[in-house]
Amino acid sequence: MRLRTALTEHERRRGERYPAERPTTAGAFTGDDGRLVHVGPNGTVHDCSYSLSGVGGADRLRMGITAGRGVRWFDDLTTTRQHYDGDTPLVETEYDAGRYTIHQFDLVVSDTHLTHVELRGAPPADAELVAACAFSPDMVEGRVGNLVHGGAGPEDGSVVEVYHRTEHDFLTASTGLSAAHGQRLRTVSELLGENGEGFPHRGEIDQREDSRLTPDVVVRAPFERDGRTERVTLASRAVLDRRETRETVDDAKDAISDGPDRQRRIDELSRIATAYPDADDLRDAAEGRGPTVPDDVPRRSVVASDLRALDLLTAESGARIAAPEFDPFYSTSGGYGYTWFRDEAETSLALLDASDELGLDADEELLATASFFCRTQDADGSWPHRVWADSGKVAPGWANARIEGANGTAGPNDQLDQPASVVAFLARLRRTTDLPPEWRDRVDDTIADALEFLRETTEDDGLPRQCQNCWENALGRFTHTGATYLRAFAAVARAPLPDDVRADAADAADAALAGLQDRWNPDTERFPQRASAESRDDRPDASTFALATAATEYAALRAERGERDTAANGGAVAGSTATEANFDAFLDRVTTHVLTTIAELRRETADVEGLVRFTGDDWRTAEQGGAKVWSIATLWGSTAAAELGGLVRERGGDANALFGAARNLYALCEPDGPFVNDAGLIAEQAFDDGDLDGATPIAWSHALRIDATVTLASHGALPVPHDEPQGPDEAPHWTTGRKFGVGTPADHKAADPVPVWFTLTEGALTEARFPRIDVMNVRTFDFLVADPETGYTVRTFDETSHLSATETVERTTEPSADDALAYTQTVRETGDGHGHRWTLTVEYAVDTDGDAILADVSFEGSREYDVYALVDTTVTNVGTNDRGDRVGGSDGYHLLARNDDAAQRDPGKLVDDEGDSFEVALALDSAGGFDWASAFAADDDAADALFADGDRGEGNETATGNVVLAGLVGSGTEISDAVALGFAENADTAAALGEARGAVARGFANVAESYVETWREWLADREFPASVTGDAELETQYRFALMTLAAVEDKRHDGAGIASPSVPWGETEYAAEDRGYGYNFVWSRDLYQVFTALIEVGEIERGADALAYLYNTQQDDDGFLPQNTYIDGRTRWGGEQMDNIAFPSVMAWQLYEHGVSPGDTDYTYDQIRRSLGYIAANGPETAQERWEEEAGYSPSSIAAEIAGLVCGAALAVAEADRIEAGDASAGGTGPDADPDSLRADALSWLALADDWTARVEEWCATATGTERHSQTPYYVRVTADGDPEIGRPRTIANDGPTYDEREIVDGGFLELVRLGVKPADDTVVRNSVSVVDDSIRVDTPYGPAWYRYVGDAYGEIARGDPGGPWAGTGDGRGRLWPIFTGERGEYELRARGDGPDGFGGTDEADLEPDALLETMAGFGNSGRMLPEQVWDREHPTDYGWEFGEGTGGATPLAWSMAGYIRLAHGVDAGEPVETPTVVRDRYVERARSEPPELTATDEYVDDDLVVSGETTADVVAVYTPGGAALATPENGEYEFDLDPALDAKTVVVAAANTGDADSETVDADAILGEFSGAGTAVERLRL
Repeated sequence: MRLRTALTEHERRRGERYPAERPTTAGAFTGDDGRLVHVGPNGTVHDCSYSLSGVGGADRLRMGITAGRGVRWFDDLTTTRQHYDGDTPLVETEYDAGRYTIHQFDLVVSDTHLTHVELRGAPPADAELVAACAFSPDMVEGRVGNLVHGGAGPEDGSVVEVYHRTEHDFLTASTGLSAAHGQRLRTVSELLGENGEGFPHRGEIDQREDSRLTPDVVVRAPFERDGRTERVTLASRAVLDRRETRETVDDAKDAISDGPDRQRRIDELSRIATAYPDADDLRDAAEGRGPTVPDDVPRRSVVASDLRALDLLTAESGARIAAPEFDPFYSTSGGYGYTWFRDEAETSLALLDASDELGLDADEELLATASFFCRTQDADGSWPHRVWADSGKVAPGWANARIEGANGTAGPNDQLDQPASVVAFLARLRRTTDLPPEWRDRVDDTIADALEFLRETTEDDGLPRQCQNCWENALGRFTHTGATYLRAFAAVARAPLPDDVRADAADAADAALAGLQDRWNPDTERFPQRASAESRDDRPDASTFALATAATEYAALRAERGERDTAANGGAVAGSTATEANFDAFLDRVTTHVLTTIAELRRETADVEGLVRFTGDDWRTAEQGGAKVWSIATLWGSTAAAELGGLVRERGGDANALFGAARNLYALCEPDGPFVNDAGLIAEQAFDDGDLDGATPIAWSHALRIDATVTLASHGALPVPHDEPQGPDEAPHWTTGRKFGVGTPADHKAADPVPVWFTLTEGALTEARFPRIDVMNVRTFDFLVADPETGYTVRTFDETSHLSATETVERTTEPSADDALAYTQTVRETGDGHGHRWTLTVEYAVDTDGDAILADVSFEGSREYDVYALVDTTVTNVGTNDRGDRVGGSDGYHLLARNDDAAQRDPGKLVDDEGDSFEVALALDSAGGFDWASAFAADDDAADALFADGDRGEGNETATGNVVLAGLVGSGTEISDAVALGFAENADTAAALGEARGAVARGFANVAESYVETWREWLADREFPASVTGDAELETQYRFALMTLAAVEDKRHDGAGIASPSVPWGETEYAAEDRGYGYNFVWSRDLYQVFTALIEVGEIERGADALAYLYNTQQDDDGFLPQNTYIDGRTRWGGEQMDNIAFPSVMAWQLYEHGVSPGDTDYTYDQIRRSLGYIAANGPETAQERWEEEAGYSPSSIAAEIAGLVCGAALAVAEADRIEAGDASAGGTGPDADPDSLRADALSWLALADDWTARVEEWCATATGTERHSQTPYYVRVTADGDPEIGRPRTIANDGPTYDEREIVDGGFLELVRLGVKPADDTVVRNSVSVVDDSIRVDTPYGPAWYRYVGDAYGEIARGDPGGPWAGTGDGRGRLWPIFTGERGEYELRARGDGPDGFGGTDEADLEPDALLETMAGFGNSGRMLPEQVWDREHPTDYGWEFGEGTGGATPLAWSMAGYIRLAHGVDAGEPVETPTVVRDRYVERARSEPPELTATDEYVDDDLVVSGETTADVVAVYTPGGAALATPENGEYEFDLDPALDAKTVVVAAANTGDADSETVDADAILGEFSGAGTAVERLRL
């Protein structure tokens, strides 16, 4: 960049960050043969070639269109897109010019930069291209001239030559330049002024020298018409005259005129300018200039993008620059347009590994780099700080101590990691590549000399001396440098070098490892950034990720050395220094270090996420202050974790955490990540606001991404890609969580129920389940319609989930009846423009007389088609090890499948009640047998032929792996048949076939009738709430919600209802492990929601079964219930979630109010007591709140805990009353139950509940608020330590943003009202309602909806691939949840009710409870399934999500279905039906007496644990897990003697002012008896 350009840019960008630079973070590059050209996002062009070849070239090129009046500059138009053409370096930039579009194509061919421009549409007549170009020959500022060679170019147009001493820049156009003139340079005084004219500037040319003594030119070129397209190509060529002296007379003449050379150059430029007349010609030219990457390479497009970037940065010498220069005047950096030997070596190592792993042909490039290293090595065996890429000569730098100092006196200002990296590369190249003979000695000598240098710079502890760090901003003895030495020594020891060299290197590697080992800090669980005898810096630093590659290289050396030792000792392993160094311990430490460092360097905002270089990094932070995230650091972390993961897994360890971290970081650097610009180039850094910064593209980052891709791919650990091929993948994924139906007979209470379930998504039956609801044996059951004559095929299920504007296939799922879970799917080709039209209709039913699903298939087509039934098997949840078989007989073919290895493999996590693996068989059959059938492996060429072309071939008899069963249903224009899926246990394929044959024999009409009748009987005689009767839509939705809640209960474990029969965003979940998936588990929290709906519709027995299931299957001896479990009770997620533990006691009380006491069922009072005891000891804090993500004090969790405690107290009082009344027929407390002990339980739980009710605002409501939320006080979602005013930063789970806790609000506080803890008109509640409406409410086409909370990241991808399935790592955004519409409706019921807290509710018609009921129904899809989330915006996506309709999350969600039912009944009742009356009575309806004073202490006296204190109460209780007791204080004092061996950490002491039975607050006949209106006090003693 010229100084004039820099000043002009500074003036233009004044006020922006770093205005003196020329950023390349936006835009793309093209280049070839040492020419590198940047194309800005607005089409402006500038040369970056000087660093690669010494070419100054075009300092700025600005283009526009003129048609006689003014110029429409491209950079004033809207750029609609900019992208590379495939893998090539051809850059296309498209602009919207209104009536026409402008397409700019930039490509460097050899040393010529071509800018081809096409106008498409209706461009103006006689348009011409205008180009204002500022050249910078030899990168000089003055003494530059130009020549205009009239008539010398194409079409007799002009050619412009701008020249200095050695560089000549030529410019012409394919249509000839119609005008060309010099542009007077702005004077120094003008540059220092404030006129801001920009470029090109206006000004009169007074003298001829003004137009000739200038490097700035303005040219015009006409367009030529080609059909409806106008086109022209601008060509710019830079030529360097390398001749320094001329000795002959002829040379002297040439020196004066340059005539022959000049004409040859003009002719060559004209030839190139006209050689590529249109865009297709340029594409053809570009094709051979892109990288060659095999089609089967993982993340092929990413790898190709990286290789293209590295190619662009490569000089003819084979060396690469670190990045294009963006700061040539060193205004804020030391420049980047140079070759660093460290960067170059690390890049070459990545290419070497990629060449080996991916089959890339990089030998030529690697040899060129090796040659460059050999040529540029200094006499002492090292290399300079940095050099010019073309010549290898020393470039400006600041770490050249060895060059500056005399022999032996070099200071520490040197970069020792550089020679170590070079040695590692050369040694690995030597070991893995068969070098030509003439190369071997040269490389070996280079390695030997460098090794000697490394040893000379090694201290006694085996590590390098003081030097510059990796980041070149500090001196010290850095762990990173030590790691590079270890890797280099180990690599040399493994290379085919002389034995003495290898032995010396191996000894040095042992010493380096021992030295690094000694640096371990057990307190930080990390290695330090740097350490010496005098000081230590323990800050986390990304450069220390180098330990991972060092460890893997050393591990390989250790293994090879062990093999040699074993051979040398006749099979016995000899001892070695490696053993003494305790490599296993070192590897464990490096693993811990990498994971810990990743965690500590992570930085996340709403716009970016990644790793910073090191703690305290303040370079180039501008106004941000805090450290920025770096792509190098992030990718370095990914490669380190991935490489370590492979090593740990190879050694038999658990590498899941490492691979998880590697995937997470890798995903941040994928094309849609925060470091990658729109052209796919990786920027060095990113600001918190998402702005990219620094060098772009940065070679080291692109190389690291290749390395990460190769390493993760080699271990099968790459992040899940979004798109799937048309047919099932070899590595199967589950399907979308968006289901349109669920089916099973309503026979749960039958003596022999049919344990078969299915779900439906668009175009397919999915996840057929047998013999338990969480055992999924079929991924998809769908159909293929094919016309083999034309190669036309359509699969009814779309694997990609993408929609296009040209999609002509419609897919619908609708109920076959409004009173049964029976469905019809219709798939219709509406017309593709090639004569294809057809309709396929499939109706489903489950056989009630067997274990089978029957599908009635009907097809009508406009021509003859083949229709195939397809089943992608996932027998017992695993889709990678199935076996499929085709069997035949007189009745046609039949298809069978089973686990290929079920009998041999060890049980996984999905087991039956005996702990054994499920063994399931299935069969696919049709009424007449299949005329053709095949068992395919998903990656089978024959399967591909069928899916792609309809070519069925002969078919396979057997297949293993991910099996796809395919059977020809029929051929013709009209086809009708019944297709059955039969199931059997014990892998009995014959029995499964019998089930399928039985179903088709009974016929679809009979099967469907029997199936539908089970639901009609179940629904019979039920009274529906008036809120839905009379409205067909609401009533139908009510029926389907109710039936779905019944359907999702298992049939072998009464009460075990799963959260959803779906795998949310299943496209990202591999079906490869013997475990459960998605929401196919039992959550106590969700089951409570379902319970509240079931008991409202009279399903009391079912509700009791649910509670008995929780207590008998999930609860442990301490009363703890995990987050969720498998159906058989095995823990899936074992985290502490207090609402999970509290809700069962609410259920127990509600059952009691419906006449069911513990003694009437399969659970006991003691089980209720255990869980409440857990809450009493550990609440109100929760390790995970309502959403299973955050720890601390949560209003929703506390509400559940309070309700649970009060309901438990009511049960305790009721049990005490029952015992005193002599009623032995009910209860569940056991024969030795003591009424006083039960009342002591009750008082203790009540006192805790009272205390937490009084303090919930103190813990969870902020009075200070934020600028965003000023209506205080209001409830926040959760506080970490019970202080809502501290404003603690909290990072949202699922890679979400970080906010002040006071910013993060949710609707969970409404549980305080719904559970009866707080009145609806409570000031904090009403404030919170307003804040939530302002923050997380969205009005959809169906009505209001709410997000879970501010910043929720659990939902479809938000950036890069909007609407794409969430894969568990960054870029997700939570969508709107229908359950909150229901919960808001319940709040409005209370607020609008006639209770003491009624105030009329929110004054808005859309918030009327009955309106919100309609809104919830609107969220249901065509199959009447209510989703977990609905789409939250109007903008279209590739996935077809519609505003206010379900997404790929869990559908149906049982919680949503229950919420709809509950709201419907609430509208009828005029109040929320969930509310436990005893809780609301205590805190809203009834006044309580003043709480007493209470003190409590514990001490050991003799052999007793004594709890004593003072109180003004009438009664005191002491509570422990082992029992509770009551006492009446004497003279205000009390004392309890407890067993000193008490197995408890907490003792609760509670007191109450029961007063007289005649007092206003106490009602002895109330639910809580004497405690009903009693004020309480409580103390918890921690033993």
